[in-house]
Amino acid sequence: MEVMNVETRKISLISWITHLNDENILSKLESLQNTEADWWDLISDEEKSEIEQGLAEIERGETKSHDEVMAKYKRWL
Repeated sequence: MEVMNVETRKISLISWITHLNDENILSKLESLQNTEADWWDLISDEEKSEIEQGLAEIERGETKSHDEVMAKYKRWL
């Protein structure tokens, strides 16, 4: 299987977009075009709260090593 280079991939996408009539997909593509958006502004308040809580735990030294976490959750991974 041949891997397409970047230019070939872009041309393929352009061709696909020119034939696209699905409003939902077009809207999603337009939202991707907005490169000015910060990911923080795109996540929910709940996600922001969880991140802030995690950062506070780090500052208090309440962390676990990767090995500890993997050992605890290995049966689900």
